Amino acid sequence: MFKTFPKGGIHPPENKLTATKPIVVLPLPSTVTIPVSQHIGAPALPAVEKGDTVRT
Repeated sequence: MFKTFPKGGIHPPENKLTATKPIVVLPLPSTVTIPVSQHIGAPALPAVEKGDTVRT
């Protein structure tokens, strides 16, 4: 078996751009769409109906 990554993992330089930036809490959106389609297996059964309001 051949190795695809060097020992120690990959450390791309791009991850350093946000190292000094603060974490910002974003406001919740008024509407959220969550797809429940699946590729294989039993169909997903949502616990809420379309248009229901849920708590955050």
